[in-house]
Amino acid sequence: MKVAINITREPLGGITSVNLNLLNHLHGGNTSFLGIELNAFRNFKSPIAYRHLSPSWFNHQIISICDFSIKEIMKNVDSLEDIEKIFKPIIEIVRSILRKEKPDIFLINGTYYVPWLLSIAARKEGIPIVLWYAGVLAKETSHFEQKQRDIFLKMEKNIIKNSSTIIFPSQICKEVVLNEVSNSKKVKEGSVIPNPISPIFTKEKKQSKATKNKIAFIGRYAPIKNIEAFISLHLLLKQKGWKHEATIVNGKEHKAIKNIPDDIKIIPMMPNMEMNFFYQKQGLVISPSHFETFGNVPVETACTGTPVLINKNMGCSEVFYQAGLEEMIVDFDDLELVANKTMNFCGKTIESSKVKNLKDLVDCENISKKIIKILRNFSNKS
Repeated sequence: MKVAINITREPLGGITSVNLNLLNHLHGGNTSFLGIELNAFRNFKSPIAYRHLSPSWFNHQIISICDFSIKEIMKNVDSLEDIEKIFKPIIEIVRSILRKEKPDIFLINGTYYVPWLLSIAARKEGIPIVLWYAGVLAKETSHFEQKQRDIFLKMEKNIIKNSSTIIFPSQICKEVVLNEVSNSKKVKEGSVIPNPISPIFTKEKKQSKATKNKIAFIGRYAPIKNIEAFISLHLLLKQKGWKHEATIVNGKEHKAIKNIPDDIKIIPMMPNMEMNFFYQKQGLVISPSHFETFGNVPVETACTGTPVLINKNMGCSEVFYQAGLEEMIVDFDDLELVANKTMNFCGKTIESSKVKNLKDLVDCENISKKIIKILRNFSNKS
């Protein structure tokens, strides 16, 4: 079976992470992959993240879309159909690649305009699509003006329509899509499979040692990530006289964040191995997102033995409940409660049996088998 898959290269991106975990586990097997990357830059470096994959097994195709700014396009369109017309040259390039490579199925990860463009190309070439949800577009664009929100909602519905079946990373994600995007049969019958976590975090037997009074936030800057809650928590802890070190792991996006206290350290994104060491050096990782379809960071962190606090609306809360880690799920609307839990959990080590439970739930091998089974069931070779 040959699988087309859309890929990205951002170190902190959820799509990059789960795709790499899947590809690394399946590398060299009977299922080969065609990786299609729509890159928004005119000039870019070679994708180091995928360099270790055999070219005969993983065919990486990169298409620059630097001349197509979605922000500028949205200012001058009235409908989703207008956007599709503007992107027609890109859609045709993708179609030509698909005609040449002839994948049996397209595993499309995400719900923004790039996955939407790829779904159009795949549909026109008669290639079945498995939509692997990586973000609810209706949630991600909830702060946009109404006209744009309406267009993006139609875009999200269109990706669902183009798909043969859907994989949701959590029941929370599935319920939100049902209630806010589409209650179609495909959504109702979609599978719920947690994101696969890299063996770098799940296979290491050594757990982190307790580190006192170090808290961290890891993630891109976007309203839905609620980084403001981390900053407010830091200030409240200082007010309470609790001495600690606070760190934000972020890209260049941090320059857009307003009112970051000078005593919060900001460091760049890191590859998995370095993140593994970073997690182990922390006393507590804070994940206050208003909503996440899953949330890889807190799961990776907890797999190292370092405690986390996650907002109740994050999809990964489901595997935390199943693993017996419900005490780490909290309502970030109650910052006083979060502060008290921070002072209580920071520097402690998670019980080893619960860490094992969590690792089993997100094991890359087990999850990859479930995903491959779905791909085979809906592929042109089925």
